[in-house]
Amino acid sequence: MIRCAEHKDVASIQAVLNDVSNWGKLEAYPDKVIRDAIDDQQMPILVWEENGQWGGFCWLRRTNEGTKIEEFGVSRPGCGIGSRFFKAILERVSQDRFERPLWLAVAADNADAIRIYVRFGFVGGELKKAAWKRRAGPVADALIMTYLSNDEASDVPRGKVVT
Repeated sequence: MIRCAEHKDVASIQAVLNDVSNWGKLEAYPDKVIRDAIDDQQMPILVWEENGQWGGFCWLRRTNEGTKIEEFGVSRPGCGIGSRFFKAILERVSQDRFERPLWLAVAADNADAIRIYVRFGFVGGELKKAAWKRRAGPVADALIMTYLSNDEASDVPRGKVVT
């Protein structure tokens, strides 16, 4: 189940952001920035709960280019939570009044994440050189990926990264 984040979720969000395995994927944010985002309708943070357990968060940000998935993380990777949550996010963004297109930036060398995003209907576009700053490890190129709904994707074969 998706719900809007509340201040009580800050510690759980921080636990995901600060998990060492996420240092190459997710930024670090002070609690105040997260609380401010929770209060700001232009930057909603959505939370996934399943069977009464907190499962992850998705931080959306409205931009001039559409709605950006700023951060996405789950508490227990590899358990299928991320896939269920991501599918629910795409449905919610399609139903709600979010600006289109939905897009994200991913480290261009993160093949696993890119494969997952392609599976969900994202296509690759612009490559920004040395734009992905990691807390641990080298700077990487950032691949900008845009979500294509089933209607929008009729001309693009699924499973392909279009650049």
